[in-house]
Amino acid sequence: MNYRVLFSLVYFCVLLTACDDEPEIISIVGKWQGTKAEAELLAFGVPIPVKETDDTFHAEAEFRDDGTVTVTQDAQTSSGMWHQDGDKLMLTITFNTDFIDLSGTYTIKELTSTKLVLFIEKDGTYTDPGSGLDIDGTVKATLYFDKK
Repeated sequence: MNYRVLFSLVYFCVLLTACDDEPEIISIVGKWQGTKAEAELLAFGVPIPVKETDDTFHAEAEFRDDGTVTVTQDAQTSSGMWHQDGDKLMLTITFNTDFIDLSGTYTIKELTSTKLVLFIEKDGTYTDPGSGLDIDGTVKATLYFDKK
């Protein structure tokens, strides 16, 4: 048997096998529709956390290839920058929800072609949406999105 033919055949088989083992890379680029936000506020010095779920979180986020992002909710629009490094999403934007200022570093908990789930934990002063009181503590927020 000709060694070139054998080598080509082996090379082709290795190439096919290698292509099958590579994971599909899902991009965050595109338009995403918020479906729900969950937050837990751990007030400094208070042992019981305050937990909130916002089923009216309908923010629209558009992540573009050039690293810019636009977020719109309730006729409030803000633009900023984003960068992804593995499962970390760095978001620089001036935009506040009832729970949290959206700027910061998120952990991407889930990213598929149809779903995006982001988690962030931040220390600061937060206004309780129910009472209007300012509370110092740590907020843990999870934001849920569907692909538009």
